[in-house]
Order: sequence, then C-alpha cells, then structure tokens
Amino acid sequence: MARRPSVTSTQIAREARVAQSTVSRVLNGGSVSPQTRERVLAVLEKYDFQPSQAARSLVGARTGVVGVVIRDLTNPFYPVMVKAMERVLHERGLRLFLVTDVVAPEEGVAMLRREGVEGAIFTAAVATDPLPGRLSGHGIPVVLCHRTIDGFPADQVEADNVEAGRLAAGHLLELGHRRLAMLTGVPGASTAVQRGAGFRELTADLPVVEVEGGFDYDQSYAAVRALLSGPDRPTALFCQNDVMAHAALNAAVAEGVDVPGALSVVGCDDVPVSGWERMALTTVRQPLVRIAQVAAELLLDRLADAGRPPRHEVLPVELVTRGTTAPPA
Repeated sequence: MARRPSVTSTQIAREARVAQSTVSRVLNGGSVSPQTRERVLAVLEKYDFQPSQAARSLVGARTGVVGVVIRDLTNPFYPVMVKAMERVLHERGLRLFLVTDVVAPEEGVAMLRREGVEGAIFTAAVATDPLPGRLSGHGIPVVLCHRTIDGFPADQVEADNVEAGRLAAGHLLELGHRRLAMLTGVPGASTAVQRGAGFRELTADLPVVEVEGGFDYDQSYAAVRALLSGPDRPTALFCQNDVMAHAALNAAVAEGVDVPGALSVVGCDDVPVSGWERMALTTVRQPLVRIAQVAAELLLDRLADAGRPPRHEVLPVELVTRGTTAPPA
C-alpha cells in the first residue's frame, strides 16, 4: 500500500487557500468561519495530516495531552479509573498519556514535559512524592485523584475514606466480632491513614491487631498467612483495599481457615472482580468511575480558568454486604 505524501502546514495552507495561522486555528479549535474550516479539514483529511508535538510546542499551540500517573496497573482499581478519565478527556478532544511508578520521579517529570502535557492527574500520590510539586513548579496544573495531600495547593478529589473505615468496623461489630485485625496500606497514603482512622474510631475500646499489606497482593498474602497461623487468630479482618482482601481470602484457603465461618473479611473499593460469584467479597464501595470523572472535570476547569481557588471534592461511600462476612462461630 502506497504511503500518502508527507506535507507541511504551509503546503496545507497553500492548497486550502488560507494563511498558515488559519490552519493552526483549525487544528487547535480556534475561531474560523464554517466554510473556511470545512475547506481546511478537507485538505487535512486528504493528506492525513498530523502535526508533530514538537512543532506544536514551537509555535505555542496546545498539545491536547493530559498526563495520568498511576501506581500499579495490576490493581484492577486503576484500569477502571483510567478508562473513565479517558472518556471525559476524549469528549473534549484531549488524549491521555500514562505514566506508572516504574519510572523515577526525575524521569517522570522529563517524560511529562517532553510530551508537552497541559496538565496531570495523580491517582496514587503520597505526602513524600516529589513529582506533583515539581510539575506544579513548571507551571503544569495538577489534580490529585483518589489520594490527597494535606496543604497541597491543587484541586483534589477522593472518596470519604474515614467513613469507609467506620462502615467496615460498624458492620463487623454489629455481627458480634470482638477479635479484630486490620490489614493496612502504604504508610503515608491518605487512603490508608483515613480508612485506618475511621476503623479505629469505632473500635477504640478493643484490641485491634494491625499488619501492613502495602496495598500489594503478595505482601498481603504473606502477612495474612502469618496472622492466621499465630496463636491469637482474629475472627474478622478489615483490608484497606480489595486487592489485599483478595490476598486474604486466598491466604485463608492456604491456612485451612473457613471464610466466613471462622474468619470474616471486609475489603474497600468494590472493584468489578469483587462482585463475581466465586469472590462475593463484602466491601465498602467507592464511586470509582465518578471519582475519575470528577478528576478529569477538575483539570478541564483548571485549564479553562487557571486563577480560580483550588477545590476539594469528597464523594460518598457505601457498604456492600456479600458472602465473606458472618457472625463469629
């Protein structure tokens, strides 16, 4: 199949009988008469013309690129959020550039700046993360999504994580459990801090065993196996996210501990797999899709009005009772 001829914006302008600046306005959504826009678009389509990011940057044009920084693609939580963000951005003619925590902060800054992102959404920031601050320092708008940082001057959106911890504790206490344990997430992450605070608030008069799972499957699996093989096995376990709860369920199988007969397990997130019949995880549901949509909307609003005060949105959560919790034997 023959390749289409390579052309420049100057050639596009000449064939469409317009100025080169008019071609730039059409490419970037500027004000152009309908007849002129139609004529330019016809020539652009004829040559399948796509301006390079480098060329756009040289003339100060918008790149239409938004960076999204996530922690771990293996967590089913993140694909749900990324897909929801992408839909909102696509409707506004923007595309998504994904960065994972495989890269170092310095490399992440360089990648995002090299791509010419107009803004960035962080889904897994912690208080010690240098990347959001460095991007802001370069004048790139930042939105914190799902994870928040106290005092950080940016738009932020999260679920009501304190209430999530309360709901998990309240459910287990109502069932009659008094030997409780909590599998905690990444130290310093707002989700771990807040969910832990809510859980402790309702269980303050009880001894609660806490073990660190780091929001990681393998780490959580090992931690729960050690917990269940010890002398003071709990009758109920709150896991601060669903991935850790999935690990806990498998660890219980490995240790021969019946769920929910001998151990009740509660997660937090309600990722799609948690509702599958063989999983049937009792969990606290976050509005994952809505959190992601709000994050994208906050960034779009910021791009439209850079001077407005930062907003902090907190969305409600709800307990979803399934088959992994029951009264203690």
